[in-house]
Amino acid sequence: MEILKEIPKLKNKNCVSIGKFDGVHLGHVSLLEELVLNSELNDMESCVFTFDPYPEDFFSKKELLHLNTKGEIISEMEEIGVDRLIRAKFDEKLMNMSARDFVKNILIGKLNAAVIVCGSDVSFGKGGEGDAALLLKLSEEFGFETQIIDKIEYKGESISSSRIIKALEDGKVEDASEMLGYDYYHYGKVIKGKGLARQFDMPTVNINPVPGRVIPRHGVYCTIVETSDHKEYKAVTNVGIRPTVNDGDNINIESHLLDCPSDRDFYEERINVYFLRFLRDEKRFDSNESLFTQIRSDIIETERFFEHK
Repeated sequence: MEILKEIPKLKNKNCVSIGKFDGVHLGHVSLLEELVLNSELNDMESCVFTFDPYPEDFFSKKELLHLNTKGEIISEMEEIGVDRLIRAKFDEKLMNMSARDFVKNILIGKLNAAVIVCGSDVSFGKGGEGDAALLLKLSEEFGFETQIIDKIEYKGESISSSRIIKALEDGKVEDASEMLGYDYYHYGKVIKGKGLARQFDMPTVNINPVPGRVIPRHGVYCTIVETSDHKEYKAVTNVGIRPTVNDGDNINIESHLLDCPSDRDFYEERINVYFLRFLRDEKRFDSNESLFTQIRSDIIETERFFEHK
C-alpha cells in the first residue's frame, strides 16, 4: 500500500473513501471492505483520504488517546487491500475549505474520484458542513458515483470510536470487544517488576501501556496473555498505578499467568494482553498481605470465568 503525506494529482480514475479512520472497528472494516470491492468491480485503485493530525487532536492542541496507533491502522488497511492511503496535513487551509470546494478541488480535481464510498455520518468541509446528502447532490453535478454505507449497530446504537472508548473507560471491555470485532488489547516488551508476586508460584509479567492508545478503566481483569511464540495463557491482570506498592503515577499493566510453568522467563519478550472481563476497581490495601489475599480471590474468580467461557 502506498502511503502519502501530500495530496497527489492522480491521472487514473479512483475509488475514494474519506473519513477520520481514527481506529479499527467493525464499522470501519465494513466501509473499507466496501471500498476495496467497489474498486475491484470498477477496475480502479482504492484510495483512503484522511487527516493528520485528526481534527480533534488539532483543536485540542495535543494528541488524544485513540483505539489504535496509526501504524496499526495502516497495517489493517493493508490487510484489507487498500491500494493508497493519503494522510493529508490538517491545517487552517484545509479546515476553512468549503465542502463544495473540497469535493471539486481535492476529491475530483486531485484524486480523480469516480466513485466515493463513505459512511452515512461522513463530515467534511468548513465547520463540517459537508455530509452524505451533499455528496449525493454534488455527484450529479460533477458526474461521480456515491456509495453511502449505513452505520453498523450494537445494542440498538451506532458503533463509533467514541462509543468504544467510553466503554473501555467504563471497564465494559466485553461491549468494546463486540464493537471492535476482536478483544481489546495492549502489547509491549516485558519489563522488570518489583518481584512481590513470586509467592504465588506463577509467572508475573509487566508491560507499559502503548503510548497514544486508550487505557481501560483502572482495575483488575480476566485476560489472555499471548507470547511471542503464539502461546496463550489465562491471566489476572491489574491496570493502574498499583497504589499499595507506591508506584506513583506510572500506569502499569501487570498480569499473573494462571496456567504457565513457574520457571518460564518472559523478560524483554513481546506479549499481547487481551481484556475479556472487568472484575473490580483498583484500590489501595493496608498491607501487602491484604493485597495478596485479594489477588488470591481474583485468581479464583478468573479460573471460574474461564471454566464457564
